[in-house]
Amino acid sequence: MTKSQKILILGGGFAGARLAQDLTTAGFTDVTLIDRKDYFEVTYSTLRTLADPAMGERARMRYDDFLKGSFCQGEVAELDAASARLTDGTDLPFDTAIVATGSSYPAFPVAKSQDALSIGDRAAEMTSEHDRLVAAKEVLIIGGGPVGVELAGEIADHFPDKSVTLAEAGSRLLGDLRPKAGAVATRQLKSLGVTILTGTRLGTDDAAYRDADLVYMCVGLVSNTGFMAAHFADRLDGSGRIVVDEYLRMTGSPNIYALGDCASVPEVKFGYVADAQAAHLAKSLAAETDGKPAKPYKAPAVMSLVPTGRKQGLVQLPFAVTTLGFLVNMKQKDMFISRQYGNLGVTR
Repeated sequence: MTKSQKILILGGGFAGARLAQDLTTAGFTDVTLIDRKDYFEVTYSTLRTLADPAMGERARMRYDDFLKGSFCQGEVAELDAASARLTDGTDLPFDTAIVATGSSYPAFPVAKSQDALSIGDRAAEMTSEHDRLVAAKEVLIIGGGPVGVELAGEIADHFPDKSVTLAEAGSRLLGDLRPKAGAVATRQLKSLGVTILTGTRLGTDDAAYRDADLVYMCVGLVSNTGFMAAHFADRLDGSGRIVVDEYLRMTGSPNIYALGDCASVPEVKFGYVADAQAAHLAKSLAAETDGKPAKPYKAPAVMSLVPTGRKQGLVQLPFAVTTLGFLVNMKQKDMFISRQYGNLGVTR
């Protein structure tokens, strides 16, 4: 492996953008990032942007305006052992490829847009969604994970005149976090007037669904790995994630890696984890060019920060769940926009 090798990064989210920046900084001279969109977005801020569209102006930035390596806007149709083919027929050869295409909510494009491929289109999309929210009186949110909880808090806090209902099929909110986290979130949301329904699966025939002016489906997260099916269907697990080893390398393919939501690493799929994986892989690839052995990836300690409106929230640390203000305010300050761009070497 040399620093002149051709490196192709598929996907420009937290993992892909961080990896592209770190590899170029480390001296790799042929790094290309591919993404369907022409812009990077700090998605930590998206739910607040729904209530306050102005925040999105700071959260988004065109790749061409900050990326140190090369950028190619396009959608990958299929990947083989030596090249990526785009939907327009373009073939991009590589020596090493890193798949960081993330995940999406097909039923909740507000969170991760499916159609807004330019920064201008995304701004218009979020403004339109904001207008729909402003016009609604009865809002139903389905899914009591971190996204649903945060969304319920943002809407209830910004629009106290609206009726907000949060429905969760499980027995409590934040089922993937500690029970105390779910209890704290429940208490905080109720203080904002949110109606919480647990153990409840709502469909279009239910009264709560029919009576809502606006329904947000914060469930159904899927991995963006469909392009792998043509040549690597046997490398995907039951959730559509790419099976990787302890070095984040796709099994059976020494020159293909996977990061973030689309990788099978058994850990929470949070943005800071994808960022940590990218930082680790950049260091490992750089070390290999110096003849040093790669180090296995070690998952960071689990931490989750879930705001419930602009003034409260909860933090799950490795050893406790807390509502301490200085910890909650780490995200409340600007929804990690400055921090994330700092990780990319950009002042924002």
